[in-house]
Amino acid sequence: MAFTPAMRHNIGRVLNQLNSAYVPLLTCLGTLLVVAVGMWYTSLPVTDFSSHITEIKDLIKAQARVTEANIDRLEEKIDKIDNLLLTRIRRLESR
Repeated sequence: MAFTPAMRHNIGRVLNQLNSAYVPLLTCLGTLLVVAVGMWYTSLPVTDFSSHITEIKDLIKAQARVTEANIDRLEEKIDKIDNLLLTRIRRLESR
């Protein structure tokens, strides 16, 4: 990314506003952050992410099948209760 003159001016203005005592501290912290992120990134095998994602997808699909089966059973129970209530209401109305 190329910095435009306006961006350079704004960066220079911000750096000039910083107290000179903070610049070495921020530089040190920035360097440590870059090194830490680099070490973390290189220690993570990319294949682990893809296998974990595949496992998570499989778990979600399995859970969806279980949930769908549970919903089907609940709908059947609701239909049975509905029929039972309608039968009882008809009996009461016929008296």
